[in-house]
Amino acid sequence: MAFTLQVCRAEVIVWQPGFRDFRSSLPNLYVEVYANGTENRILKTRVVKEDKKPIWNHDLDLPSPSLSMCLVFRLYHDVIGPDRLIAEASILVEDLMERSLSDDVWLDIKSNGDVLGRLSVSLRDLTGSQATAHISGDVSNLENSSLVAHAASFIQHIEEVTSSSRVSAAFEGILSALENIVKVGDELAKIHPYATTAWNVLTFVYKMISRQREMDDKIVKLVEAMAKLYAFAAETDSVVTRLKSLEDIVLRITIQTVECALLIREYSGHGFLGRIANNFFSGAEQKIDELAEELITLKDHFDRGAVVQTMVVSSQIFDRVERLENFNALSQLTVPSQRPLMHRECLQGTRTRLIAEIAQQLLTPSEARVVWLSGVAGSGKSTIATSISAHFRRLGRLGATLRFARDDVVGGEPTLVLHAIAFGLAKANPHIEQAICNALSRDSTLLSASLDEQFQALLQGPLDSAKQHLVGPIVIVMDALDECADHFRHFVANLIANSFTKLPSAFKFFVTSRPDSGITKLFQRQTAIEQRSLNIATGSTEDIAVYIHNRLATIRLRHPFLDPIWPGPEQTLRLIELSGNLFIWAATALDFVEGKNSFQPCTRLEALLKTPFREGGNLGQLYTLALQSDGDWGDENFRRPAADILATITLAKAPLTASALDMILALHHGTAARVLECLGSVIQWSVGLPARALHPSFADFIMESASDRPWSFDVVAAKKSLARGCLVVLQQHLAFNLCNHPNSHLLNSEVPGLTEAYLPEALTYASQFWANHLEDSSFDHVILNVLKSFLGSKFLFWLEVLSIKGKVAYAENILQQGQRYVLGKDNWAEMFLDDAEKFVAVFAPAIAASVPHIYISAIPLAPKHSMIRAHYLSSFPRLLGCILPHSWSAVEKSLRGHTESVTSVAFSPDGLHIVSGSADRTVRIWDCATGAPVGKPLRGHQTCVTSVAFSPDSLHIVSGSGDRTARIWDASTCAPIGEPLQGHDGSVTSVTFSPDGLRLVSGSVDRTVRIWDAATGAPLGEPLRGHHDTVMSVAFAPDGLRIVSGSMDQTVRIWDATTGVSVGGPLEGHNHWVTSVASSQDGLRFASGSRDQTIRIWNAITGAPIGPPLQGHRHSVTSIAFSLDSLRLISGSGDQTARCWDVATGVPVGEPLHGHTSHITSVAFSPDNLRVVSGSADRTARIWNTNTGSSVGESLKGHNDWVTSVAFSPDGLRVASASGDRTVRIWNAATGVPVGEPLQGHSELVAAVAFSPDGLLVVSGSDDRTVRIWNAATGAPVGEPLRGHSQPVTSVAFSLDGLRLVSGSGDQTVRIWNANTGSPVGESLKGHNDWVTSVAFSPDGLLVASASGDRTVRIWNAATGVPVGEPLQGHSDLVAAVVFSPDGLRVASGSDDRTVRIWNAATGAPVGKPLQGHSQRVTSVAFSLDGSRLVSGSRDQTVRIWDATTGEQVGEPLQGHNNRVASVGFSPDGLRVVSGGGDRTIRVWNVPSQEHASTHHVTLHPAEFPLISPGNFQDGWVASASLRLVWIPPFLQNEFCMPWCSYVIAPGGVNTLDVSRFVHGTEWEKCIDDQFRNSGLIDH
Repeated sequence: MAFTLQVCRAEVIVWQPGFRDFRSSLPNLYVEVYANGTENRILKTRVVKEDKKPIWNHDLDLPSPSLSMCLVFRLYHDVIGPDRLIAEASILVEDLMERSLSDDVWLDIKSNGDVLGRLSVSLRDLTGSQATAHISGDVSNLENSSLVAHAASFIQHIEEVTSSSRVSAAFEGILSALENIVKVGDELAKIHPYATTAWNVLTFVYKMISRQREMDDKIVKLVEAMAKLYAFAAETDSVVTRLKSLEDIVLRITIQTVECALLIREYSGHGFLGRIANNFFSGAEQKIDELAEELITLKDHFDRGAVVQTMVVSSQIFDRVERLENFNALSQLTVPSQRPLMHRECLQGTRTRLIAEIAQQLLTPSEARVVWLSGVAGSGKSTIATSISAHFRRLGRLGATLRFARDDVVGGEPTLVLHAIAFGLAKANPHIEQAICNALSRDSTLLSASLDEQFQALLQGPLDSAKQHLVGPIVIVMDALDECADHFRHFVANLIANSFTKLPSAFKFFVTSRPDSGITKLFQRQTAIEQRSLNIATGSTEDIAVYIHNRLATIRLRHPFLDPIWPGPEQTLRLIELSGNLFIWAATALDFVEGKNSFQPCTRLEALLKTPFREGGNLGQLYTLALQSDGDWGDENFRRPAADILATITLAKAPLTASALDMILALHHGTAARVLECLGSVIQWSVGLPARALHPSFADFIMESASDRPWSFDVVAAKKSLARGCLVVLQQHLAFNLCNHPNSHLLNSEVPGLTEAYLPEALTYASQFWANHLEDSSFDHVILNVLKSFLGSKFLFWLEVLSIKGKVAYAENILQQGQRYVLGKDNWAEMFLDDAEKFVAVFAPAIAASVPHIYISAIPLAPKHSMIRAHYLSSFPRLLGCILPHSWSAVEKSLRGHTESVTSVAFSPDGLHIVSGSADRTVRIWDCATGAPVGKPLRGHQTCVTSVAFSPDSLHIVSGSGDRTARIWDASTCAPIGEPLQGHDGSVTSVTFSPDGLRLVSGSVDRTVRIWDAATGAPLGEPLRGHHDTVMSVAFAPDGLRIVSGSMDQTVRIWDATTGVSVGGPLEGHNHWVTSVASSQDGLRFASGSRDQTIRIWNAITGAPIGPPLQGHRHSVTSIAFSLDSLRLISGSGDQTARCWDVATGVPVGEPLHGHTSHITSVAFSPDNLRVVSGSADRTARIWNTNTGSSVGESLKGHNDWVTSVAFSPDGLRVASASGDRTVRIWNAATGVPVGEPLQGHSELVAAVAFSPDGLLVVSGSDDRTVRIWNAATGAPVGEPLRGHSQPVTSVAFSLDGLRLVSGSGDQTVRIWNANTGSPVGESLKGHNDWVTSVAFSPDGLLVASASGDRTVRIWNAATGVPVGEPLQGHSDLVAAVVFSPDGLRVASGSDDRTVRIWNAATGAPVGKPLQGHSQRVTSVAFSLDGSRLVSGSRDQTVRIWDATTGEQVGEPLQGHNNRVASVGFSPDGLRVVSGGGDRTIRVWNVPSQEHASTHHVTLHPAEFPLISPGNFQDGWVASASLRLVWIPPFLQNEFCMPWCSYVIAPGGVNTLDVSRFVHGTEWEKCIDDQFRNSGLIDH
């Protein structure tokens, strides 16, 4: 059925004119309608001008819309600049259809929860009420269906047929037999754990079956077959004898019993309906038959006493799946090289009860999906993990095994953990394998997606789809979680707690760790995680005794000369006593006795027992004995390198191979290997593998060894040696293009094999950890000199290694560590490292993406005063030639991805990530180091996300929304946690965590503050009431005891966070809405920002104001935040700037942060106080360095607000510009250098500027309603301001004789002035009925032309003020610009209707057709001096040149501005065009010649740059197709000078570009100077 949606009319109750762009007192309104979000626009009405009650009656046919479709209606004000969103409303189609039955529907339209008006809409079907009848019929048919009833009856009949009596008898027999086997388990240790498992599982199954009435006949037969098989164990007396002789067969029988029991459990647990729903019968009958046949075969073998080698028949139901073709797909998974579990299994007979209990926990269906074993070091966790792994491997139920290591930085990366588990499960089960391979083939980018996406695609999805084929459990073992790298551990633990626990119940996890506080805090809160604690006492004396007896027996076997009863009961008992129940002591002691190459275990045992150990197993004494016996410590040739090697193994940040130890310690090749051969009792090492201490306790021992021990080392000296060794390795082995990157157009990832290229291990280690070792060591001048040599010659080459190895994200922290080392010790090194940190912070995306762009992009595009650029540029002579800003810009990164306004931003407390919320209904996470998005957007909110915040541990995110809810998200997986927090009756405006992370606080349009339990989402207490209007912002005090809130009622309130009672009265002082509140971390101050453009600071105890308000913003203060040290405050504003303030003095710190192109909505400090993040309505977030940029009082080189008007001087030597910063500036037209100081005097935006014909004067018009004349040489004002207009002056011009001025104004008049006296000439020219937007004199001075918002151009007699002819009509919207041709015969005009028109000046008739090409409003037009060409500027950010005779466009549009072009003009020689715009830049363009008129590129040898706008860079890349030429940093993207532009005058200064020597592509290696490449030395 078809429906008609009609947007009828609106009534705007609240209307406030915007900042300024030809504004009038009434709005120009139109409506856009979206379906299911704001990305799918389905309707846009026409614009109704200057009416608060517009009528549209705009219809749209909707064929068969879904009843659940959500329609969003947005009311906009059409204005020069970005159109302004006034308010919006939304409604479901179903609701709108129902409400439209009687009359048109009036919807409240709101902004930030405030009702600003009403919108009338309707939705009606084309055939009356047929739709309702049709829907009702469908529902009725469904209700009358008897299919469900028939199905239920049939199923009930089937289930009544079966009987459980036969099953009960059979089970009783099996259980009795198994109990006999368990009883003799000590005699049959090999069988015992599996018999125990079978008995436990069957007991559970029996209890289930006894309660069930339905049993399929095949299951009955399977149970009976099991009963016959176990007849051999019916009599206890006969069991031991037969079982010992046929132990292997009985082991197979018990394992097979587990498989049968698991299938029966799965079968019985579902019931008949459940089995159908889960498609259980798919292959189940065949599987039952196979299991029964296997039991019969096993019984036959047992009866005949045959020793068989048979595979267990798995109970899992496998369809036939072709697996070979999946090999290549699975090979895509990045599975870290898994070292085998370093520990042996528990010896048979040891830890049997504990292992049986853990196995039973994993086998038994329960809510717990994770069994977590925690225990202290040395208690045997890893040995138990190995045993559990082996146990389930033999059962055919092991999915994957992972072993974390503290020094394995890569293996603990969360996505690699996912890959390893997915790979293991795929190899274990063909159905899972197929599902994972399908996911990989569907999405070629999956492995670079977010952690959450990969979890869903590689685990959750495949396991959900395969679960119908699985009989659980399948066990994943994860050992030593506490040894996962620090920066990954909480992510992996969070993955286990919040994601793995949501996998299908067939999958169980066994996790071991020390009782790490972070892991404990996270795991103890999870009902799906069952904890077992393992202490030293858990390792019983009996277990230790069994272990020692077994190891001694093994030593006897390896040394046949030993006495068969060696070492005797007395010595064995002594070993057991010395162990103190500590397995690590027993293992190390017996490793020592056995010795790697020892032929004297007797002697070594004797030495061990003679050592006066303290009771309880003193490991230090044992390590001493082992070292004394293993090395020739009296030989200095052994002692010295051995001590150095032990020191390095102990102090290293990651384990090192022997060859790496040789390089870092400057040892002869092979020395480390020979030493390590001798230290096998304490160091685990094999050729080619890294050396590690056998146990973490050895590191403590070696560090605490007394200085008289031969293996001891001076810790201070060893740390220095390791730091120096790393720097020397870098100095000696780094080189240009070390891995032979072939082409600068390609990313690292696009060059086959590049990221896996071999680099010496010592080099990669030194590259990552040199600064760690510097910071660990005390200052040393020798090391300083090596550091300076490295920085001065190999710094860029070091960045290559980080780029290849994917470690660029760590570079900033590495350089900060280096800075701390040299702080106050060496000025050059300190400044170099500071500059290097800025260099990496800005260029990290390019450095990480492509090695060549360390040189191609970063070096030439760094600021002129960058030490890195200054130091290295001469060594790379064939790069881009650029004149750039002198200093680093404050903006480091621009985060792009949101499709609507960014409403809220926050740093994670660990400083690694940024979270942003947006009006596009999403939350995004960003990598703070690279600016790259982390995963896909977090979706779930139904309307605008208004507020976001991280939890104190960085693991969770909370978001608030206009949909009246708050949501909690997992920061690592991006998955929602629990249900939305519901309770507010209006939009949630602000949310944040309490300092302890246990609570949340939210503010709302419903005028209340609410507190929530962060774990459960439940509200705590009643809402906090007291505000009389919308609560705009909330914050906790640092002690968590108080809450501060700000409201549209213009007050700040303080609340007791425990009782919810208001503390004291409201804090009053603001005279407009309070938009933001914050608490200082020292707890002494609260701050508030307001729409009254001020910030106030309050005493947090008394509520009294501290000092006067902080003033400086020119628009509403939208957001504030304290730095973590409480010394500074950052504020964001509607004036598009952020400002930093000294909290103590209230004085601004540095200049305002400019860069956003719309109002700033949110600001926050980084945890280290060095950076600020801001979010804006321009859809971006930006990261700023607060220690970079101009100091207070330092003048900027260019305008710091949008450029409204530009003009060439008559001689072409100068350019004049006007700006929203209230100044007029004059520039050298050849160089872009400013001429003199800014012309200051206007008190509001300067809208227009023009030179006098002789070039001696400049005239300007302003929003302050005045016209001013200036001396162009001195900048001094000439006379008094010209006053007379009652509204902003929009345009000014001189007559050709220079004697008169003309001005146009928002007061709808044109005025002519005497240029010498400033007196008005005659009366104002009246006739327009809207703003006059532009004026111009004819060349002979006899006529004046004016353009207006009334869509007309008028021509006036300049002497009499009388209109000449009728208005020139033809434009369909506001006319923004008008100009005479140099011969006076034509007039050109540009309009909001996107066209340029040319008119006959005498007749007013149009000349030719409109000039079409611009995609948005035309704002400015100008003729060349010879009249042959016309230039136009537009809101579409382009400049276009036209043939004034034919109307054809000349060449391609000139692109470069990233905001509206406000003004354009030709140079007198016609070879250049000047433009100014909303991006605050002035651009001087080379006019395309005729031969380039149809080309798409301007080619300048040796590089071809595509004609693109900087605002459209592909993630910063200037790219032609897929070939990346150069990466432009964020601070240049708005003002980069492309080759077809002479120069750009930006706020930071003049930018130019020279590509004449630029090499790139396959020639990029030629950028380096040959002498520097060969010597590595820079000659300055």
